[in-house]
Amino acid sequence: MRPRRAKSAEAFIEAAVRGELDEARALRLCNECPEVVVSALTKRLRKYAECIFTFLDYADVPFENNFMERQIRPAVIIRKNSQSNRSERGATTQAILMSVYRTLRLRGLNPTKTIATPLRTYLLTGQLPRLPIPATANG
Repeated sequence: MRPRRAKSAEAFIEAAVRGELDEARALRLCNECPEVVVSALTKRLRKYAECIFTFLDYADVPFENNFMERQIRPAVIIRKNSQSNRSERGATTQAILMSVYRTLRLRGLNPTKTIATPLRTYLLTGQLPRLPIPATANG
């Protein structure tokens, strides 16, 4: 037999998916949750109902975000080991650089070489080289 809490959560989600979830109904379905949490969750479910379950319609969309969590982990470790960013500008700079670095790695490129080569060209010629032609996802 399923615990009462699981049944309540299941009813809550089913009502949200059907678009029948108002705050009063949400509070009845999830009577163990604080009102503030239910209210916020109800608003979020209503706002994002069409995209929350996208993974059910498309096999290539994961149901969790572990991949992205693993992608940002190195940046978090660097920030932690360096005693955090000392300013808003430093935080913004690190975010941009780590985004570029991780994107280049995901595309199978050497980030250091990919960034250094155009900079070297710019210093020698005064002009930035053209961007490389992006590879298509499926060849």
